[in-house]
Amino acid sequence: MPTIGMIGVGNMGSAIAKAILKAGYSMILHNRTQEKLAVLAEQVGADVVGSESLDELINESDIIFIGVKPNQFGTIFEQLDDLVIESKPKTWVSMAAGLSITQLETFTPASHKWIRTMPNTPVEIGEGYIAYCTSENTDVEKITLFEKSLQYAGIVEAIPESLFNAVTGLAGSSPAFIYQLIEAMSDVGVEHGLSREQSRKMASQAVKGASSMVIETGMHPSELKDKVTSPNGTTIAGVVALEHAGFKSAINKGVTAAINKSIQMSKK
Repeated sequence: MPTIGMIGVGNMGSAIAKAILKAGYSMILHNRTQEKLAVLAEQVGADVVGSESLDELINESDIIFIGVKPNQFGTIFEQLDDLVIESKPKTWVSMAAGLSITQLETFTPASHKWIRTMPNTPVEIGEGYIAYCTSENTDVEKITLFEKSLQYAGIVEAIPESLFNAVTGLAGSSPAFIYQLIEAMSDVGVEHGLSREQSRKMASQAVKGASSMVIETGMHPSELKDKVTSPNGTTIAGVVALEHAGFKSAINKGVTAAINKSIQMSKK
């Protein structure tokens, strides 16, 4: 069974580590904060190495995830300088927003390859979306290993790097927008007499059920909307009110703002 390494186990790294271990792969983890790492390792049964044993992680791992912020990549690879060598190529996986494949390749010798990813937070419960692209001539076996290791994280899909800013805004950032929607719906329920728990449950299930209908039926969202908007009924009244309030326009502006921020970050 292949071994997966991970350097930097923050919130996203922890979620992905749990998915990888659920898929049955062994893992070697390293993190700057040992206390947090120890808790995760105990939860999932992974091996842990300190800074003095990073050579073990690199030598024994078939692919290595880097779970640090973009501005920390330079520091990490300075620390790994003597261990990352031309004659022992590795496949690295980045979760950092804004760092292109070309930029990532500057941190390693030419023989090494990179997989750039854009995951979103629902990977923690196996309902995430992970877009990825790769360096040229990346070993097909490594790509297959990468995909299989994340089979319990959600949808894993190859996307052209030219579309990654759009992916960042639409898939990476959008869970936060959905949380805002659920919160707003819950507030209305409370306003009209439902308990907070009841309101949150109803709103959350409505979002989950509606999205499942789109995915499982393959129908266009507008078709599904029309199926529940009876003439002179409650639903069409709400739909018209949302249109008058600029609901679609607000969503468009939110996603576009996230995409534009991703474009801005990628130019730094």
